[in-house]
Amino acid sequence: MRLSTNLFYQRGLDSLQTSQSRLDKIQLQLTKQTKILSPADDPIGNSQVIALDEKIAQNEQFKRNSVTLENNLAREESVLTNITDAVQRVRTLAVQAGNGSYDESNRGALAQEMRDIEKSLFDLANARDEAGEYIFAGYQNRIQPMEFNKATESYEYVSDDGQREIQLSPTLFLPAGDPGSTVFGSLSKRVDFELTGGENVIEKVNVADRDSLIADTEARIAAGDSTDFTVTFTSDTEYEISDGTNTTTGTVTDGKVSYNGMEFELSQDNPPTAGSSFSYSLGEPVSRNLLTQISDLAAALENSGEGSKGFHESEIAFALDDLDAGVEKLTDTQAKVGARLNVLENAVLSNEDFTIVNKKARADIADVDYSTAITDLIKNETIYSAAQQVFTRVSRLSLFDYL
Repeated sequence: MRLSTNLFYQRGLDSLQTSQSRLDKIQLQLTKQTKILSPADDPIGNSQVIALDEKIAQNEQFKRNSVTLENNLAREESVLTNITDAVQRVRTLAVQAGNGSYDESNRGALAQEMRDIEKSLFDLANARDEAGEYIFAGYQNRIQPMEFNKATESYEYVSDDGQREIQLSPTLFLPAGDPGSTVFGSLSKRVDFELTGGENVIEKVNVADRDSLIADTEARIAAGDSTDFTVTFTSDTEYEISDGTNTTTGTVTDGKVSYNGMEFELSQDNPPTAGSSFSYSLGEPVSRNLLTQISDLAAALENSGEGSKGFHESEIAFALDDLDAGVEKLTDTQAKVGARLNVLENAVLSNEDFTIVNKKARADIADVDYSTAITDLIKNETIYSAAQQVFTRVSRLSLFDYL
């Protein structure tokens, strides 16, 4: 067979390039630590590697999410603990305030400490995280959630009821916090009371049935009826109660006048007679959350002199019930936060296990086998070197060398 010079050199060049290409591929595999340099190397394996890379990257994001969630929940748990401790302190002060031996000055001192706690709780209710976002603000975490309404003299939650969630797995989402409506939600309603005349025949004022008082007052306001009342005695034991439009009669029982949840204990030193009267006014019921309850209790103790006719005693009794309900809300929220932390811990461990499994599967498919690769490298280096030597020798053959 006769070969032209061009064909001879072309075949020699092709042989060298093929050997060089094999050698370069093995060197690149060792450098990149993978045996799949392009989809053509292993189409199925390449698609599996892409899917596994996505899973690994997803788990890394879940890991970052778990750190954020853990920080948020730990911060909320700390704030809730401080709030609970403060409310428990207020309850202790409320019990002390009910001591019959305390005078207005003693109760005023307790009220001052309550005012300090009230300010502290207001600050905690508006606590922020390291990014400046409000912890208890729901979705609107850039808006201060708790504000004081001067018109109603009450604290109001002005944000929403949403719960931001953080994803920890393809199907697991956990709340990153709790809205203030849950933590500091409404506990009761306040009905402002004021004696407007005839105080001299009254010894003591008491709210015997708070629910009845609130329901009747709300019904009157809804119907457009007056909440200003005048009690006129028609005899030593009989009386009429008028709101300016409607009149109701009643009988003194155990020295008391009772009407729609209110009780008025009559003075023994200056008992009413026929023609005597007293009047009082009720305000519109105001929703009362934890902070408002503490503020109202402090106000009642600050004004617990003889002119209050012992009304602060009813406020203390109701405050104890409301504070207990408030602490129950706080502890329930703390329990939920603790449960989320437990779920978070399990999710983190699960994601770590998945990451290990996915990385091993990826390594089995794509990672280079160093012993095999180095053996192939040495073999192909030998082949390439031999091809060079053979081409050099053959290319120098000539008939003139044998003449």
